[in-house]
Amino acid sequence: MGRVEYYWKAALENRGYEFIHIGPSEVGPMKHQGLFPRKAWKYYKQLNIRPDALIVHEPAGGYFTNLGIPCFLESHGIERRNWENQLNGLIPLGIRISSRTKLLFPLWRLRGCDQGLRRADKLLLINSEDRDYAMKKYNRSKDDIFVFRNGVNSQEKEIYPVQEEKFTVLFNGTWIERKGTKLLVKAAEMLRDKGYSPLYLLIGSGKDENDVMNDWPADLRPQVQVVSRFKPEEEASFLAKASVFVLPSYFEGQPLSLLQAMSAGKCSITSNCCGQKDIIEHGRTGLLFEPGNAEQLASLIESAIKDRSMAETLGANARQMVSQRSWSSVSDEVATYIINNIRQ
Repeated sequence: MGRVEYYWKAALENRGYEFIHIGPSEVGPMKHQGLFPRKAWKYYKQLNIRPDALIVHEPAGGYFTNLGIPCFLESHGIERRNWENQLNGLIPLGIRISSRTKLLFPLWRLRGCDQGLRRADKLLLINSEDRDYAMKKYNRSKDDIFVFRNGVNSQEKEIYPVQEEKFTVLFNGTWIERKGTKLLVKAAEMLRDKGYSPLYLLIGSGKDENDVMNDWPADLRPQVQVVSRFKPEEEASFLAKASVFVLPSYFEGQPLSLLQAMSAGKCSITSNCCGQKDIIEHGRTGLLFEPGNAEQLASLIESAIKDRSMAETLGANARQMVSQRSWSSVSDEVATYIINNIRQ
């Protein structure tokens, strides 16, 4: 069970509901992940119950939206939209999509997503771009869509680095092209050419340090620190070292790493798309640039280097903005929406 679902479960149980989770551990081993929706449906049938409502993850929607039970389809980024953006080259992958994948992926994965998004009673979507896409692609009414908010683990205080310390750019995410890794490297080269030499702290890369370093020019590598994996309790220590947080991603749901950086009072520089543009107000709670534009990204980092007080002000505003986003409060919003629509 993911973090979001864990808190939704707690919110619904606090309202007196029983929450039964069906995940990979419940359905058992599978030869292919495409078999999960059917196995989950069979597991559900064996329970021999009739719940008040179903909350179904997007790929399993095809099996659970025609049972005569109120169905809330949950998506953390509409998969058809992601797929189309990949095919159109709007999301760089670093690999070629094979003809076999182009043929089979829509069949075993996207077909169930499409069915669920069309037929579910209500959609629980993670950002306004997904909402607009669902309305256009699946002819859904805005009244049947709830854009839910993710929460934050609140920090006790802002954790700015000491002014005399080296300016540090923090990137927290998997080191893949979809996250804008090449864009970050290109921006770093532009900053170097202008005479700037900040440190780049790359955490949660999921890759060996040498693999990440190979993507950086040799002359910039001394300024780069890679942390492949870290424990949740270590995140605050990395945020304490950061002057700014950067997320140049091309496709996201609603990034938890961004919310945590904002909660710590960090100026965040991120791409103007997906959940990022719902969270950040440019020039007040952070800085936005157009996806794929390395020159804009470099320029915004440069502005933060030249005016640290501006960056700190934006970080303080961001911290204030997310201060009401506790996991309990945002999960209670979802629980209220579900319960109200069950009772209609």
